[in-house]
Amino acid sequence: MQVQEIPLAKIKVKDRAREDKGDIESLAALIKEHGLIQPITVDGNFQLIAGERRYLAHRLIGADTIKGIIRDDIKTDTTRFEIELVENIARKDLLWHERDRLELKLYNLKIAEFGEYNPVTKKGWSQHQQATLVGRSQPAVNRSLHLARVMEESPELELDKFEHEDHAFKDVERLEEEVVIKAARAKVPDHIKTAINDAEEHYLIGDALKEMSLMKRDIFDFAEVDPPYGVDLDKRKGRNTNTRPMATYKEWTPDSYPSLFFDTAALVYDRLKDNKFAVFWYGMSWHCDVLRILREVGFGVPDIPAVWTKGDSGQTASPYTTLGSCYEPFFLARKGKPKLPRRGRGNVFDFPPLGKKDHATEKPIALMEEILDLCLDPGSHILIPFLGSGVTLRAAYRKKHTGIGWDLSQQHKDSFLRRIQEDVEHDKA
Repeated sequence: MQVQEIPLAKIKVKDRAREDKGDIESLAALIKEHGLIQPITVDGNFQLIAGERRYLAHRLIGADTIKGIIRDDIKTDTTRFEIELVENIARKDLLWHERDRLELKLYNLKIAEFGEYNPVTKKGWSQHQQATLVGRSQPAVNRSLHLARVMEESPELELDKFEHEDHAFKDVERLEEEVVIKAARAKVPDHIKTAINDAEEHYLIGDALKEMSLMKRDIFDFAEVDPPYGVDLDKRKGRNTNTRPMATYKEWTPDSYPSLFFDTAALVYDRLKDNKFAVFWYGMSWHCDVLRILREVGFGVPDIPAVWTKGDSGQTASPYTTLGSCYEPFFLARKGKPKLPRRGRGNVFDFPPLGKKDHATEKPIALMEEILDLCLDPGSHILIPFLGSGVTLRAAYRKKHTGIGWDLSQQHKDSFLRRIQEDVEHDKA
């Protein structure tokens, strides 16, 4: 028996046992890209014995022939049915954890070959492309990749002990909520004196994008997002990178900014509850990109941003040729249709800048208190992905909220804890 090209027009299909043909379109796409791996089987009269889905996929892509094996030794209907039955019930499918590990291996290989997907250039490998390739939905692929990473990073959890993927995923969700969300839902300080007890657990060292991807959805009442501006801040502000604020500031490169901002916005959107606000700071050179990305991930955003004005003490690296920058823009973005607790306020926030800073982009605590008062009722849970100086978390404590966030620098966290202690001492006085 040899594999040969069989004209599709010759093949006869009747009395098949399989009623649910599954996703033929995805299978057709796989065959079109990679070719047919397993030939079909027909008898001497070209009646189909095994491979109906492969046959239908070839018809869908408009093929004239299909690779197949002709079994001249099949003479009876009983033999035909026996071969069809054996093919379908003797085949052993992969266990869910075996499939998920292979899914992650394939994804990593594609990322190594094409790079991560960039929503601006539309280049790179995405979960959507992988879903199309393997014939599954994007949410199913996302779940498989997440579980495979957890199994890889935490083998002690023994997730492969679960018979079904759903059960394993629910167990991971439960563990993640206990470990990661515990800090976000810690008790709200009744008074600034108790803030020091919680600050250590709320200011975390880590990569915000990675940590947010591990969190459950729909858990925060507000987000204040102040990512690196991607504008060569040290050059724009004419600062020496060896000075303390700039030396510890990790800037996004202009090339990476659109992709990283897209990932940040999408993660923040998913972690917010419905009908909530989020503030996104950005550099004016990215205005159009930021507006487009926020709307692309689902936020409602006005065309005109709000601005924090700093009086006439502008900064510029070229004082003889350019005017100093005296304001910073931010968007007040909406998930769903939230309503402001304080209404009728204008979009200009006039607060003098800080003199001495612990962080390159540190903002006045009075400004952050004003924004929180505008958007929140007391007792809210706040997501602050890029904590930096921690000023928003300090403002949250003063307004009887609690929050959680990350920074890459232990030095920034140490400065934040020192400032919290100063707040406590000031409150005692």
